[in-house]
Amino acid sequence: MLTTRLEGCQVTQGTITEPKFDEHCRRSVHAIRGALLDLYRAVGADPAKPQDVSRRYRLNKNLTWKVARIIGAEDAFEAVRLIPGPGGLDILLDAMSRAGAPQENLGRLREAIDEFDRMIEVHTGDRSQLELVLDSMGAGRPMELSRKLAFRGESGIWGIQAGVRVTAHFLAPNAEQPGVLDLAMLGGLTRVKRLRAVERWPIFQLRNYNDDGSPDERHIRRVAIEPNKQLNPEGEQNPDLSGDPWLMRSFCSGALPDIYPTRRGDVTLYEIGDGPVGLTGEFSCFFGFADPASVSRYRDASNTVGELISSVSVPAEALLFDLFVHESLTEVNEPSLAMIGTLGGSVDTVGTMPLPMPERFKDLGLGAMIDTPLVERYGDAVSAAMAQLGRDASQFRCLRLVIDHPPMSSRVIVRYTLPERP
Repeated sequence: MLTTRLEGCQVTQGTITEPKFDEHCRRSVHAIRGALLDLYRAVGADPAKPQDVSRRYRLNKNLTWKVARIIGAEDAFEAVRLIPGPGGLDILLDAMSRAGAPQENLGRLREAIDEFDRMIEVHTGDRSQLELVLDSMGAGRPMELSRKLAFRGESGIWGIQAGVRVTAHFLAPNAEQPGVLDLAMLGGLTRVKRLRAVERWPIFQLRNYNDDGSPDERHIRRVAIEPNKQLNPEGEQNPDLSGDPWLMRSFCSGALPDIYPTRRGDVTLYEIGDGPVGLTGEFSCFFGFADPASVSRYRDASNTVGELISSVSVPAEALLFDLFVHESLTEVNEPSLAMIGTLGGSVDTVGTMPLPMPERFKDLGLGAMIDTPLVERYGDAVSAAMAQLGRDASQFRCLRLVIDHPPMSSRVIVRYTLPERP
């Protein structure tokens, strides 16, 4: 079979096959970058001084700033968003021509621009679709544009949205049994609003499971962070509802709706009921519990990793995920982090796929000031969880993750390797 190359395109048996998108995009962007650098050199312009270039050649400062960023960009995908439209590039070419730039340099830049436009036409059709493709591929700040678009679209489609999805996990060795961990969990949603009548909506679920996904049969003794006694019609505490659904009423605000706990197999699901549409029905709600002497610190035949999850089941402006780790648990200091897209809210691996996520934990240190403008009275809620564990916050390291517009439905999964028993 006869195969040759023609201007970057592969020709096989008389048919021209375009290069793959990523290769074609990089090549065309680097051609523009090289042509701009040579053009600046030809007229004595310094790309490191965009304001000086703006004054000297009477160009818009935004234009010279973009050109400087393009010339300095090593990542072609990062540079795509900076490449001006045809009007801006024509203005640049005219200014450089008046400054005496050689026609060879001007022509090289025009050819590079034409090839960039042809790349767009071949692979994506238009500039906006190109930016969406790069966003989905994980170029630059992965999914930033897509997440914003998805938040608005999902809010309208599902008829509900929230300000911040809050998840905080606490891990500490049990005081009497150091080989066993005391756990606690704090979860919540702020500024929940309905955009239309929503009969029920799942906001929180609990499940304990082994590495293989099978139910964890160990006895769990959950204790509410803020005990909420629920009485039966005779005025006596109902043993079936006591501490359930772990609602922290003193941290809830607004038009809090009815909350319905239900069991589906080994999963306990909490759903909110209907309420007013818009600001008159806005509310914030928080849940929390402690699991004293809950799980082994060390690996066993069924479990080799510790796993902590925050599920995004409501379109939200941000996710705040904090991990409070006792200073003695050094095995948790550098956990792995992943975002998994899910279908149907499943907690297993069926119908899931990894999603790009550039965000990483920030280590706030031991006894850090953990209050944040994202969540009102957050520090007080964390202190309540620490008190239920009988612990001092100064003994805990806070690892904090903030994700803007986390996609729904997805799970952020934190894993660490369980150590061998000494």
